[in-house]
Amino acid sequence: MTNVHFSSDSGFAAHPGLAQRLVGLFNRSAAMGLLRGPSITRLDPASIRRLVADLQKHGIAAAAGVGLSPLMRDGQPGWDGAMTRTLEDRLDQVAEALESSPAPAVEWPAMREVFGEELLADLLAVSPSSLRRYASGEREAPGSVVARLHWLAMVVSDLAGAYNNFGMLRWFDRPRAQLGGRSPRAVLGHEWDPDGAAATRVRALASSLSGAQPLAV
Repeated sequence: MTNVHFSSDSGFAAHPGLAQRLVGLFNRSAAMGLLRGPSITRLDPASIRRLVADLQKHGIAAAAGVGLSPLMRDGQPGWDGAMTRTLEDRLDQVAEALESSPAPAVEWPAMREVFGEELLADLLAVSPSSLRRYASGEREAPGSVVARLHWLAMVVSDLAGAYNNFGMLRWFDRPRAQLGGRSPRAVLGHEWDPDGAAATRVRALASSLSGAQPLAV
C-alpha cells in the first residue's frame, strides 16, 4: 500500500476544506490499493495528477480529470469562494464514487499488507486457505466477503491519518469507551454485515479520527 504522509507545509493552506478532502481522497485511494508507486509527501498539482490517473486506470471517477482540472494546474490558484465550494463538491463526489466501488483485485493485496493473512481471514470470516484463493483469483469471493473487504479498506483510510499499520491492528482489538468498553473487533462479531448496526458504530468511531463522515452506499 502506497504510503501517504503529507508534510506540514504541503499546499492548499489557504483552502483548508479542499486540503482536508484531498488528504481523505489520497488515504482512501491508497487503502483501496488504487494508488501505486512511491510515497506521497506533498499535496500539490503533480500528486493530484498522479491520483486522478490511477483512479481512471481502474475505471473509477472517469470524469474526475475534467472536474478536478483546476487542482492539477501548476501555479498559484486564484479561486474565489464559489470555485472553492464547487471543487469541494467535486471532491466529495469522487470520494463517494470510491465508497461505492469495491475493487477486490487491488484491495486484497492492500488489506493483506495491513492486517496479515490470519487476522484478515478472521475479520472477513473466511479460512486462510479461502482467502488465498480469493486473493489470487483462483476463486471468486462471495459478495458478502467483497463487501467486508471494501468496508475494511474504508476504515483503514479513516485511521490512516492517526495510526501506522501496527497501530491500526491495535485499534481493532483495544476496548473503546464509545463502544461500551468493547473493542471494534468484538463489536463486529462473526460474519458481520457492513451495512449493519455494529459495523455502522465501528465505522463512525473510525471516521471521527479523520473528521470524515461515513457515506451511505
